[in-house]
Amino acid sequence: MKKKRWYILGGGLLLAAAVLIGAALWIQTHPAETAETRVQAAVAEHVAERAAPPASSAPGPEDTPAPEATEPPYESPVDFPSLWEMNSEIYAWLYIPGTEVNYPILQREGNDKFYLNHNSQGRYSDGGAVFTESAYNSKDFTDPVTLVYGHYMRSGTMFGSLQATYTAENGMAEHQEIIVYLPEQELHYQVFAAVPFNMRHILYYNDFRNRKVFEAFLEQVMSVRSINASIDGEAEVTAEDQLLILSTCLRGDSKQRYLVLAKRMADISAP
Repeated sequence: MKKKRWYILGGGLLLAAAVLIGAALWIQTHPAETAETRVQAAVAEHVAERAAPPASSAPGPEDTPAPEATEPPYESPVDFPSLWEMNSEIYAWLYIPGTEVNYPILQREGNDKFYLNHNSQGRYSDGGAVFTESAYNSKDFTDPVTLVYGHYMRSGTMFGSLQATYTAENGMAEHQEIIVYLPEQELHYQVFAAVPFNMRHILYYNDFRNRKVFEAFLEQVMSVRSINASIDGEAEVTAEDQLLILSTCLRGDSKQRYLVLAKRMADISAP
């Protein structure tokens, strides 16, 4: 009987320990996941509200002048303070309306490979995170070209859906807008090309402050001919534009990258 009691007691203690460990892990990870999930929902809702037609109102008397419409002060849908509690290296948010691309952008000063295998919480993950390189890009998106990396994930997460999105019929027309949210500003870009490209490091081998280099790169992109290439032939892109490039692996060919290129069109800022 004593041996049986010890088995029961030992089993109970193991169960209690497992519950405590599980609870501790849940408490540790749940706030971070909630912060990111809430922002994803808020960003999607923000864009949906913007696209919805304004509600009609009953006309007033003809002699009553309509009040002047005033734009409310800009308020970002991204709760950056809650994200910074999760990871202070989150500095922007990337969203392509109507797609799964809805993620924070991170950058680690002095270690540009860190987010290849660490998620947005800074924990090890094969999926990594969406990130830029501190050696080549500032965090204010004022560089001639800002290059944003994300893994091609078969599940469709990270940048795993880009190739399917932009090679689909009407894919570019339906998903031509990319939005980047900063704490006091949102930047709107228009996609003009989505193409397979070589593995050379774009920012290392191209000085985009040089107009001829910039023009040569654009010519190379616009001349890509591939079943996986989608190009807006009517787009006007010059070396005066600021570009956003999303870079991931090309599905089916490990020797090439897949790039989505967009030019900056408009900004919305806090007063």
